[in-house]
Amino acid sequence: MQKGVWPFFAQANRGYTIRGEISMKQVKKVINIILISVVAFGAVTLVVFLSSREGGGAELKGTYHSPTLFAMGTTLDITIQGRGGKRSKNDVNRAVALARRIENETSRFKPGSDVSRINTAAGVAPVEVGDATFNIIEKALEYGKMTGGAFDITVAPIVKLWGFYNQKYRVPTAKEIAAATALVDYRKVIIDARSKTVMLTDKGMKIDLGGIAKGYAVQAMCDLYKQMGVKHALINFGGAIGAVGNRADGKDWVIGIKDPRGEGGALVGELKVSNGFVSSSGDYERFFVKGSKRYFHIFDPSSGYNPKETMSATVVGPNSMDTDMLSTTLMVQGPRRGIELMKTRPGFEGLIVGNNGNIHFTPLMKSKYIIDLREKV
Repeated sequence: MQKGVWPFFAQANRGYTIRGEISMKQVKKVINIILISVVAFGAVTLVVFLSSREGGGAELKGTYHSPTLFAMGTTLDITIQGRGGKRSKNDVNRAVALARRIENETSRFKPGSDVSRINTAAGVAPVEVGDATFNIIEKALEYGKMTGGAFDITVAPIVKLWGFYNQKYRVPTAKEIAAATALVDYRKVIIDARSKTVMLTDKGMKIDLGGIAKGYAVQAMCDLYKQMGVKHALINFGGAIGAVGNRADGKDWVIGIKDPRGEGGALVGELKVSNGFVSSSGDYERFFVKGSKRYFHIFDPSSGYNPKETMSATVVGPNSMDTDMLSTTLMVQGPRRGIELMKTRPGFEGLIVGNNGNIHFTPLMKSKYIIDLREKV
């Protein structure tokens, strides 16, 4: 390690660290960013500093790190190599503008967004929406059917009931949970491809695209970069990670998978990726504790309660929307059903940390992507 350079593990609220080394000046900058993130979101968001595991931590010349940006209620970090500072800044600006456009369509917190208009018109009328919203909902409904409702974008009434939208956390009564769960059913989302409309059939229903919209945005940004001729970039949008190509030195990007119960950057393992996507979900992202019990923001749509078998799930694959939805689905389904589901998704590989600390993974996850892996948490 060079003098004046500290080892650094950038923690993510979605379960990653990017290995690297940073100077004292960068340490101060990172601390400031982390403090801002804690105040804004109540969790440490991922800050991207990158190195190759095999490269001894040295940062490549011509590496540009964007400032940590905020969109869709989380952080957006972009790293570009081999383009020069001025071009890289322009590249970042174009990607951010694209992410903002998607956010303006799909955020349930923006009054004029497609999602807000759909929710307001629930049980009343169909709503014409933009391409991004329609494509996301169409894909989400496919996953709802494929997973038997384990992934369900109409879960919003449950998430709201437990206080995860306004941070006024509470444990609802069984009667309240039953009432909210009655409003959850992806089959009651009606879409029309010709008119590009979406309708929720029952009043009180609401959709939340948080389990897929960031994945859609990462895919769109990576596709944009490929069209622009960017060959080496890493995008991290609230834990949905997209790699455009590999590092400029020809090595893979290396990503650490966070130990869901570890402290100080503890890892379950490390994986490598190039020209692909990674997504992770966990019970440590957003949670509250009451009576020594942890309650977190992912719910089983069929019961209205947290799933009980899984602490975290990580998925690697060729499409970011799929990895985003699959990581959430694996949290709900648990290790046994989750690994069986992954066998039906060619090109996608998964790793699940069970509530007992055991680590489960698909065969190719270990042989193709994993660099280092603990036996148990």
